[in-house]
Amino acid sequence: MPSRQSVRPWLVCLGGGVMLFSAMGLGSNIYSVYQPYIIAENGFFNAQAGWIVTVRSLFIVVSMFTANRLCARLGPRRTAAGAMLLLALSRFLFGAADSLPAYLAAGALTGLAYGWAGMIPLSLLVSRWFQDRSAFALGLASAGSGLATILVPGPLTWLLQRWGLSTAFYAEAVLVLLLALAVLLLVRDDPAQLGLRPYVQGGRTAERVPLRPAPGGMTSLYWGLFLAAVFLIGAPTSIGISNVGVLYTIEGFDPATVAALVSCTGVALMVGKTLYGWLADRLGGRRSTLLLYGMSLLSYVLLCLAPNGSRLCAFAAVLAFGLGLPVSNVSFSIWARDFLGDEGFARGLKWSQTVYALGIVALGPLPGWLADVTGGYVASYGLFLGMMADSFLFIMLVYRRTNSGEGPG
Repeated sequence: MPSRQSVRPWLVCLGGGVMLFSAMGLGSNIYSVYQPYIIAENGFFNAQAGWIVTVRSLFIVVSMFTANRLCARLGPRRTAAGAMLLLALSRFLFGAADSLPAYLAAGALTGLAYGWAGMIPLSLLVSRWFQDRSAFALGLASAGSGLATILVPGPLTWLLQRWGLSTAFYAEAVLVLLLALAVLLLVRDDPAQLGLRPYVQGGRTAERVPLRPAPGGMTSLYWGLFLAAVFLIGAPTSIGISNVGVLYTIEGFDPATVAALVSCTGVALMVGKTLYGWLADRLGGRRSTLLLYGMSLLSYVLLCLAPNGSRLCAFAAVLAFGLGLPVSNVSFSIWARDFLGDEGFARGLKWSQTVYALGIVALGPLPGWLADVTGGYVASYGLFLGMMADSFLFIMLVYRRTNSGEGPG
């Protein structure tokens, strides 16, 4: 029978998955289902609706920059639970909104929740609870955001069509409140609070592991290249997933198919995060990152083919997109440790998450403006393809310079 020592870390991992199901899955990933209804019901231009995502992104920057300090003061558990209460409040505000300023305020609350109950507190929890299989645990927990994208779009589309926008948002708010309670029950900040030790494989006893040193060669130039690579990831992934639904809606796909495409993205995202964590543990950060970017670049090529009307091409596009999306979250923890070592991990994670969010803010209004000018979102996904190609080049240059990220042997 499994011992409490071997089971409890995985319950914390489950709690982390619930956090990301809420903050990233409900708060960000499934927003693309709402977007066409918000535009239609309020008579917004695409550029106006795009400002909701932009404001959300601006407050993601704030939350990312302050998450480490907040977690140090309150602990990851209370920080995440409080952020989920803010997310529930944002859903109530979305449901009651009847003007653009109200939608923007709701987007701001969503952005705060995204950072305070997202990858930073999750990464801190995993680093405390797992001595072995940490990348796999991180990928598995972060797959919670993908689970939301699988389970929610179908019922959400039914609610939107049957009962309207407000009811759908109110129902989501109640769900988030229940999930916040689950986080409080499952998560503890540190195994020592329960008289336990970090997880190790094979029944071994957890022991103090020497800190991984920072690799050589990480000069100011290459630190800048790393941050530039992360900045370029922001818009293609966050704005990209938020507009998948409206991309295919504008190109003539029916609502049921669009909901299925969003859910398919979630399935692939779940698989991609878990698979990437598993590969990183076995192949190292460099080779797993190479595979991840390859899948991501393929997805943007296929997304640009949306006007051909092919359902097969559309499903292939969102499958590849979901499999490549861990480049926007799980990879930051792996890169921070590869490039900066254990002592620089927290600093690298904070700056990568913050710069990522800045990348979203910087280009937030552009896809909506391009859609108003060109009549669709294909031009935006073409731009995203070029940005991801540049990001890939920069990350590989940093890996080459630091000679880091090799597998365990």
